[in-house]
Formats: sequence, C-alpha cells, structure tokens
Amino acid sequence: MSERRTSPRIDKVHLVQVSRVDEEGFRADLTTGRTLNISRGGVRLELHHSVPLRTVVSLNLVLGERIVDVSGTVVYLEVLDGERSGMGIEFNDLDPEVEALLDEFVDRHDVGESDKEPAED
Repeated sequence: MSERRTSPRIDKVHLVQVSRVDEEGFRADLTTGRTLNISRGGVRLELHHSVPLRTVVSLNLVLGERIVDVSGTVVYLEVLDGERSGMGIEFNDLDPEVEALLDEFVDRHDVGESDKEPAED
C-alpha cells in the first residue's frame, strides 16, 4: 500500500462518541471509544464495537479545549485483541471553522512529538 498521508499523525488519547449515519442522514448506533491518533485528514479510533468498512459516521471529537462534530468514512478496520477493534476514519467535508481548529491542533502538537512524553491537554 502506498503512503498517502500528507499530514503528521498526532498521538492523542481522548474519548470520542461515534454514531453511524443512516440512509436518511439520522444518527444511529451510538458508541464510545477513544482516539489513538489524529491528523488533518482523519483519525484512528479504538472501539469495542466495530463499524463496517465504508460506513459514514459522525464523531464528537476533542480538539484541545473544544468538542467538535465531524463526519467521516470508515476506511480501514483491524482487530486489536479479542475485545477491541481499530478503525481508520477519513474526514468528509470539514466545516471551515473545524478545519482551522484541526490545523491549529495538529500544528501545536507536531513538535518532535515522537521524541517526548505525551502532552496533556
């Protein structure tokens, strides 16, 4: 698989709420998980209940002091162990304000992140 990332991934652990968006655009199947890392293009999550590949989801995502709503598509799944699943979510059409917050969050945390202890928000 070729490397397509154009943004650094910031290792951050925050709680996240995930809802599947049904055919009529309504939220369904609410679950809570945690972020493993985040970039300008998407987020990697750990959940106890996986969501099918290519499903559109809605996330309540922590960015610093803010909680924002974003939409994304499940682009990969992995089994982490017998109880947990990993999911890669690619963001869909971010609101310009959310996109600016995401850029600021990534820029603020992308300073030798892998060489130091995790920062606390």
